[in-house]
Order: sequence, then C-alpha cells, then structure tokens
Amino acid sequence: MKYLSALVGILLSFSVMAATLEEGYQAVRGGELDKGFAILSELAKTGDADAQFALAILYREGWGTEKDLKTAFELYLKSAEQGHPGGMFETGWAYQSGEGVIKDYAKAVPWYEKAANVGHPAAMYALGGLYYNGMGVAKDEKQGNEWFKRSAQAGYQPAIQYLEQVNAMNP
Repeated sequence: MKYLSALVGILLSFSVMAATLEEGYQAVRGGELDKGFAILSELAKTGDADAQFALAILYREGWGTEKDLKTAFELYLKSAEQGHPGGMFETGWAYQSGEGVIKDYAKAVPWYEKAANVGHPAAMYALGGLYYNGMGVAKDEKQGNEWFKRSAQAGYQPAIQYLEQVNAMNP
C-alpha cells in the first residue's frame, strides 16, 4: 500500500507538470507572454526539455522577455542534450547561423544528424545542404542528395520544391 501511495503521488505530480506545461503554451498562444514566460521558466529550471525548448523560442523572439540569442542557444542545447528533436535541430541551426554562438558548421553537423536520425525533416534538409556544399564536412553531393530525398519523403516542402527544381533542370 505504501508503494501504491508513492506511485499515485508520482503520477499526480507528472499530470500537474504536464498541465502546467500546457498552461504555459496556452498563455503564450493567448498572448499572455509574461505569464507563459513565467510558467515555462519555472518548468525549464526543473529540467523539462519541452519547457526549455519553448522558453528558448521566447528568448529568441523576445516574447515576454528581452531578446537574448545566447540564452536561447543555451536552452536549445539543454533540451537537445535530453533528446528533444526540435532542440537538436535548433542547436544545429544556431551553430550554422551563428545565432547566440560562434558560427561553426562542423559543430552543426552532429546536431543535425541526431535530429535527422529521429525523423526531423528540416534537419534532414539542412544536413543535405551541408553535405552537398561541403560545409563542416567533406563535400559529398551524393550524401547531400540522399538527405534531401529523405527530407522530401518526410513531406518537408522546401526539400520537395528543391528536388522538383533539380529534376526540371536535369530531365
């Protein structure tokens, strides 16, 4: 019985945490940026990867707080290190673009690969571009095209459009 009580307590705490995360999302969607920022900040401090990712977006855009690309990057990285696909993609993007961190294509590649390998189509597309152009990796057009194809197969519109253009130029 003691274990059952502990289990119920744990499950209830998870449901409260999930509801609170949803409240944070709803506040942001409803334009209550300060409230959403406060909720997501508290959850992010507990190590919640979804909250860290959402909070990073608020910092990147300056919603409910001052725009802070360095803090956004740090939060994306924390969520990425916990396996959050969006966090992995955004960490790769930050390294590729230099948003909040020193631009380093070689550091972008492994984050894009991690995100791509869990099915993130934008990461597949970005990885295709890096391989195709030899940015951060040895130039490998074949590998680049494979990533473009995988991204298109996952329904990512920029990849679909890119491949349509390539095919139109090479009938």
